[in-house]
Formats: sequence, structure tokens, C-alpha cells
Amino acid sequence: MKIKNHFLVPDDGDNVQIRKSPNLSTPFTPLLLVIHYTANNSLDETVSWFMNPDAQASSHLVIGRDGRIVQMVAFNKKAWHAGASSWGNLEGINRYSIGIELVNAGKLRRRSDDKWVNWAGRVVPDEEVTEAVHRAESTPAGWHEYTDAQIESAERVSILLNSAYHFTDVLGHEDISPGRKVDPGPLFPLNSFRSRVLGRA
Repeated sequence: MKIKNHFLVPDDGDNVQIRKSPNLSTPFTPLLLVIHYTANNSLDETVSWFMNPDAQASSHLVIGRDGRIVQMVAFNKKAWHAGASSWGNLEGINRYSIGIELVNAGKLRRRSDDKWVNWAGRVVPDEEVTEAVHRAESTPAGWHEYTDAQIESAERVSILLNSAYHFTDVLGHEDISPGRKVDPGPLFPLNSFRSRVLGRA
């Protein structure tokens, strides 16, 4: 896999697809990489939503639970993934960042029948859930686990992106929108992921 003209070009065996979202804007130079979860468990639904002009949302990449990668916005164009956000002296992080959405149901709650469900009431199997406390919270909740294939794909493509765009940092949505967002949550290994992507000890 490589990057050419700000799009991924797969090698043989790479599971990469290009679906160009209409939800994008001005060219920019990326400084940051921001990791999100989709808050659902369907790659196809997420891609379909980002293809809808009414959604007013997009990200550069969506990574499925099986490791499939869908690019939706060129890496030199602003995608609409961060919303109200800031980092250091930067405001409006869409103007400075590449966004990766990982298909993951996110923070969960127990339903009256003891099933774990996401915000939309969709059931997540018990074997895919871990209880944990988010760093900005004080009580445990259920969180949808990420898959190994997903983490491996995210790491591989992020290292490639860093080699092309030389990020100053790798952040979670929760870092740039504290109090408003909690993704990618406590089950995403952000610190070790950042170190591997940026090549830091």
C-alpha cells in the first residue's frame, strides 16, 4: 500500500476501497491524526452515511472490524469529522487533521434484559464488551472492544500517513473535544499506538 496524489493505492492483497464523500471542503496541510469510533457496528452503514450530503459529516478513512479500509476524502482536503474542537492554539481541528473512524459501537449501557446496547439500542454481544472507566469519568461502563485486525490496519495505514505528512501528534476525539466526546475510549491503546505511528520510544 502506498499514497499517490493523496489517495491510498493498494498492493495485491490490500483490502482498500475508495468511496468519495461529497462532504469535504478546502485543501489543507494535515498536522494531526485524530482517531474516532463510529458508535455503530457496521462499515457499510457508516460509509453510506458519509456518502449522504445531508449527513454533513465525513472522515478520511473508515476501518471495518475485519480490517477493511475505505478512503472517503483525499488526505489534502478537509473532512468533517471533528466538530467543535481545539488543541493547543489551534481551533477547529478539521482544518488541521486527518480523521480515521474505527467501526465500533463505543460506550454501551445495560438494557433491562441485561443486554449491552449502544446509543441507538442495538445489541452488542457480551463477548465483545469490556467494562472500564473512561479517564474523564468516575464510574465504569461497557465498551465495545476493537478487533486485532482493525488495530493492525489502523496502525499500518497511520504509519504510512505519518511518513507522508509528518504529524505533530496522534490524538483521540476525546482529546480535542473534552466533555463533548469520549471516543476512541478506554479500550483503544492510544499511547502505544501514538508511539508506534510517530516512531517514538
